[in-house]
Amino acid sequence: PLEENVKLKLSQFCQVPVSNIVNLHDVTNIWHIPLLLRDQRAHEAILKVLGLWCVGKVPQEPKLSEWTERASRFDKLKSPVRIAMVGKYTGISDSYLSILKALLHASVALDRKLVVDWVPSCDLEDSAAVETPDAYEKAWGLLKGANGVLVPGGFGDRGVQGKILAAKHARENNVPYLGICLGMQIAVIEYARSVMKLRDANSTEFDPAAKTPCVIFMPEGSKTHMGATMRLGSRRTFFQVNNCKSAKLYANANYVDERHRHRYEVCQRMR
Repeated sequence: PLEENVKLKLSQFCQVPVSNIVNLHDVTNIWHIPLLLRDQRAHEAILKVLGLWCVGKVPQEPKLSEWTERASRFDKLKSPVRIAMVGKYTGISDSYLSILKALLHASVALDRKLVVDWVPSCDLEDSAAVETPDAYEKAWGLLKGANGVLVPGGFGDRGVQGKILAAKHARENNVPYLGICLGMQIAVIEYARSVMKLRDANSTEFDPAAKTPCVIFMPEGSKTHMGATMRLGSRRTFFQVNNCKSAKLYANANYVDERHRHRYEVCQRMR
């Protein structure tokens, strides 16, 4: 935290009122930042600058009781939950920022301390056992030690076989698996190959000539124009089984309207 004499010096040399100098020092988690702003009356300074301050009328205190409880709960988390994030861009965490935030919010709600283990999908493949044995052992060690496996979206066929192996490990060992976009395709391909014995099962996204396509280009899409050819926006999905996990997540609804943004879907003949 800044000492008061430092704030006075900043005010003097930068022509900024002391009340408008806000100190946001390092905190244990990002949810403490709005609480720092409140404690330094930053909201009052903003109201005054914007001309929204009513003279003689005291503004209401920000309603941050739930926020405060969340920030405090985060600091007390001890029981870890390990999630293996299997992908190509594991060295660039910003590539999966929205997924990381969703995992964080979910883990705090369930009183678990999130530990994300980054697993490069290429390191799970059989070729890695020969070419980079140390990376291969490390990747499989992380995968086997995970409480859950998440395969996010991506493009291209590099690392796909490693993702399929991760999905197979999760299914065979009853480890919770979440596949998003490409990760969902991976789960379908793995099941088709391992359980349905369709050895040539693949997605036409990275194998257009697949002998047994289980994920196909959408019928209403254009194969020649990339722009504005996605299934985009709200789309209604009906639940055929009301007691499945998906339906339970939506309070056992008969259908759900969700946002979609994709060009490929599971082949309807294979459902």
